[in-house]
Amino acid sequence: WQRLDRDDSVKVIDSVKSDENQGMFSAATSEVKRARLAFYKDYSLYRVTNFASLPSFTFEFLSDGKFFHYLDGTESSIYSVNDKGALTLSETNVMAYLNLYFTQVGHDNSDDVFVVTNPHDMPMLDSLDAGAYDSVFNNYKPPQVEHDSATDTYKVETDLYIESHMVRAKIEVGTKGRVTIKEQASSMQQVMKAPDSGQYI
Repeated sequence: WQRLDRDDSVKVIDSVKSDENQGMFSAATSEVKRARLAFYKDYSLYRVTNFASLPSFTFEFLSDGKFFHYLDGTESSIYSVNDKGALTLSETNVMAYLNLYFTQVGHDNSDDVFVVTNPHDMPMLDSLDAGAYDSVFNNYKPPQVEHDSATDTYKVETDLYIESHMVRAKIEVGTKGRVTIKEQASSMQQVMKAPDSGQYI
């Protein structure tokens, strides 16, 4: 993430605030960051955080610097940007695209989805006991990606971390970024122990 200077931050804040949320953002109380995305030509991910409230809150947008698409937890904003011709997928960046997609959209009403490209980066890894920690690494399989030229889709097989479960999923991604989970199966039992049980759920 790159933190924007004050002038650029003001431009972003002026672009995203509306009559309904004017009081939420100001250059004095907000921080604006930008992350470049390898799979978009001209669009970046913008994060606006307001530190004036407790707790602080954050909004994220996809933008080319002019038009800001608010990421509201659905796929509509991501697909709108894709349909503008901004998306350029390849076998080397489709995993990064899936990470953005699942971070913003989730899966089956779950807000806790993490694309596991490296088990060392998994959330809450440090909180696991030795048995669960070893189980994560023993069951992990690296992602597999191939491009199907006949259908012009990317076929991905990867581990997903969903609400404390490791799941092996087969996913199709079209050239316009539509994501379809074709199959999923648990690759291991829940990695978090039930309180005081000593047993994995």
